[in-house]
Amino acid sequence: MEICSIGSSGITARQFFELLTKVAVTCIVDTRVHASSQLAGFTRKESLEYFADEILGIPYVHELALAPEAHSLKAYRSQELTWESYEAQYLSLLTKRDVSSSLDISTWGARPVFLCSERTADHCHRRLAASHLAETRSDLVTSVRHL
Repeated sequence: MEICSIGSSGITARQFFELLTKVAVTCIVDTRVHASSQLAGFTRKESLEYFADEILGIPYVHELALAPEAHSLKAYRSQELTWESYEAQYLSLLTKRDVSSSLDISTWGARPVFLCSERTADHCHRRLAASHLAETRSDLVTSVRHL
């Protein structure tokens, strides 16, 4: 399995779906805390479930086990937490939630894509989640790719 990741900020619906089609993703795994926010635009949970099926012919999963805690995300975005502190808290949370054992990632197909709102993966929990699964589930995850 190759886990891909993509952010929804600064990208049009056309660019988003053309890229996911080109890469041939097999499942959209939404890692956002607030997937139904009106600010999510075309990636709002209710819309994305429909678009994933109708445009891409793949499933959509809102995986809250991979979402950060709302208070930590808010603290990071308001600069009360440094990236390093946020990263440590998030990785600790993934361990506490035991995501490597509790998630059935085999249902995501050969190339799932992790979705969040950050434009790039540099300072984003989706990168951390993908890397964590690559490290802890090397029996299934062979690589990570950020779109």
